[in-house]
Amino acid sequence: MVDKSKGLDVAWMKTVALGVGTVVLVSGGAAAYLVATFDPNAHKQALVDWVQQEKQRTLTLHGPIELGLWPRLHVRLQDVSLSEHQRPAEFARLSELDLAVQVMPLFKGQLRVGQVHASGVKLNYRRDAQGRSNIDDLLTPSDKPDNASQGQDLSFDVEGISLKDVQADVQDERSGVKALLTLAELQSGRLADGLATDLVVAAQAQLSAPRVAKVAVKGSLTLTPELKAQRFSASKLDLSVLGQTSTHEGQAAQADLKADIQAAKAVWDGRSAAATADDLAVTLSGQVGQGAGALLLDKADLVVAQFAFDPKAQALTVSKLDAKVLAHQDGHVREVEAQWPELSVKGDQLKGSALQGRFSVAGPVAVSGQFKSGSPVGSFQAIRLPDLGVDFKVTMAGQGGQREVSGQLKGQLSAQPQTLAGTLEGLKLQARISEPSLQPLVVNIAGRLHASAPTSADWSLQGDINSNAFTTTGKAMLGQGAPRIDAKAKFASLDLNRLLPARPASQAPASGGGLDKTVVDLSALRSVNGHFDVTAGQLAWQQYRVSDAVILAQLDQGRLTLQQLSGGAWGGRFKAQGSAQAGQQRVALQATAEGVNILNMLKDVAGKDILEGTGQVKLEVSTSGGTVGALTSGLNGTAAVVLRDGAVRGINLAKSLREAKSRFSSHSDAVEKAKQTEKTDFTEMTGSFVITQGVARNEDLSAKSPFLRVGGKGDIDLVQRRINYTVNATVTGTVKGQDGADIDGLKGLTVPVKLSGPFDALDWKIAWSGVALGSMQNTLKGQLDTKLDKAGGKLEDQLKAKLLGKPAAAASGASAASAPALSAEDAAKEKLKSKLKGLFR
Repeated sequence: MVDKSKGLDVAWMKTVALGVGTVVLVSGGAAAYLVATFDPNAHKQALVDWVQQEKQRTLTLHGPIELGLWPRLHVRLQDVSLSEHQRPAEFARLSELDLAVQVMPLFKGQLRVGQVHASGVKLNYRRDAQGRSNIDDLLTPSDKPDNASQGQDLSFDVEGISLKDVQADVQDERSGVKALLTLAELQSGRLADGLATDLVVAAQAQLSAPRVAKVAVKGSLTLTPELKAQRFSASKLDLSVLGQTSTHEGQAAQADLKADIQAAKAVWDGRSAAATADDLAVTLSGQVGQGAGALLLDKADLVVAQFAFDPKAQALTVSKLDAKVLAHQDGHVREVEAQWPELSVKGDQLKGSALQGRFSVAGPVAVSGQFKSGSPVGSFQAIRLPDLGVDFKVTMAGQGGQREVSGQLKGQLSAQPQTLAGTLEGLKLQARISEPSLQPLVVNIAGRLHASAPTSADWSLQGDINSNAFTTTGKAMLGQGAPRIDAKAKFASLDLNRLLPARPASQAPASGGGLDKTVVDLSALRSVNGHFDVTAGQLAWQQYRVSDAVILAQLDQGRLTLQQLSGGAWGGRFKAQGSAQAGQQRVALQATAEGVNILNMLKDVAGKDILEGTGQVKLEVSTSGGTVGALTSGLNGTAAVVLRDGAVRGINLAKSLREAKSRFSSHSDAVEKAKQTEKTDFTEMTGSFVITQGVARNEDLSAKSPFLRVGGKGDIDLVQRRINYTVNATVTGTVKGQDGADIDGLKGLTVPVKLSGPFDALDWKIAWSGVALGSMQNTLKGQLDTKLDKAGGKLEDQLKAKLLGKPAAAASGASAASAPALSAEDAAKEKLKSKLKGLFR
């Protein structure tokens, strides 16, 4: 018997299979037709319109669109640009993008992408001081509901990524960063959640602000992404980092470093900001600075067997930390070593071992020492290293022999890992500074230091130097550009000559008046910004001694503003203001000194002793240049001096005039070398100078003494170090008061004196020939006046006798007796006398 039901089932299955086959065939044909006939370029405008409407940006598709729909959604774009939000300026440009997405896995909530290729990508990132950026609109979620986003998160699977020539121009006003980021190459294997893949990367960052720097990264690693957990694991980490910094673009690098980073395994957890590393090894080498003083970093090794930091769990682990630094500078070795065998912290539980190490620096200034702490205590919030002690010794060449500084620093170091801050409480520094030619200095300092890495530090210290008390407070801000330091210090007495190394001998000026080639570099003014307030009851620096010293100064972007420099010196008081500008190498100074001893001032400031006296000095000058010679030759400004009860050293005019008679016979001028044992006294002297290109010109010199009135004019050439000056000394009284014989013949005469020659070999030239002629005229005039008076008297008597009819003697007596009544006769007499004198002359 035939089972009809079974045959019916088979027929039904055939019918269904035939129907399915027909549907598949028709669908496949339809899909093939769509793929063959679909032209994505016809929908360019629709895509452009959508971007404009949804994002208010202009999308420009310069090249064709290549699109495939089955079995992969394949897209290839060329020469694409996107504008800024609501602005025509270009935000991004793409030379080429090629990617493929498998269609069927999308229905299962999976994103499977084939190889992704992109090249020639350029992006402009901008953020203003208020934190608004030009990608805010792209990161803002759409107001329209997205059904796909409400379901399960898509899992992703990318066969590989290949990126080349990707650039981002970054200008961030809020952080002060200006940089060009370049991803030269990024190659990856298969990328999927939880799947390890190999990465090869080569990237570079070139900064122009806040400082000029270049950083390049090149290397490889094996990366395992876990996006849902926001966790990334890296193994076989092998990276090379090259860094360069300079003060200005185009200048040689101020630092050129290379870091090699290796780790067996490293993990970053984005949710908890936790990081771990096993067998971490970092090697640093390179150079810091340029020229002979550059620091050559031969090798700096940091090895950590295990490192773990988890701020959420309040856990920190450091195991077998070993750091060694070997460097050279000017051919001298610098070494630092530190070991920390164990530190383990979790919440309030802490255990570990002591930190210890040593350091040494060879060279003209040699430093050596060692440090050690007690076992750490505390918690994750504050890890304390008790009984931290640093023993140190410094030796250097001093003026009278080898100088030595030795001492010990103690304190309680507290570190806050979560905030990267540290505090040195109970700081006590005891140091002794000794040098064979000086009395020993004993320094005691106590106080507190605090630092919040890497942005700020502050301090509050007090102590004494040989029982001279001082206090200092301040703070330092790091991060953007040059560090900023605001410091205040007050000293009872401060002798910098006892603390600083001896000053090297200054370069001697070139012969023949040549310019000094000593370089003056003000670029160090760019290294720090800040405000400085220093006062000292007694201040000593080099040859200067100042009482009640006040220094108020500000540094900002390479410009030093000296707001006040004042104090008591040279028997009086001075006050100055000024400025110095790096880059332009420009210096300006305005100063006034009252009641100062000009001799002591000149000795200290100029090393000269040609003038004595007490009074006022004013100075207002400016200059620019890169050497001492250039600064001198560029000096411009004014100066003025008012002195009393002083003297000009080098010549004794009184003595020279006493010897005038012996000079007259020769009728020739005489040249005298300036002698420090000779000087010309004055009761008052005034003068002003106009300084132009290093030459001080005076037109109004005036000086007075009991027997002289001096005027003069001339030049003081600071560049060539020469004087060319003419002094006219007029004799107003007797020279007898200057321990000499009276020389009546010089009274009322002007004696020309010429001062000339280099600063170190001045000549005084007195024009004795002119003086002799004037003296002879004065002598003859006096003799003639005497004879005329006698002769005129006799003639007068004879004339009167004839007029009155009396003898001459009687006429003379009668004239004397009747003088009050003979006014007409007196007038006649004087007239006759005057004519007679004129005749004789």
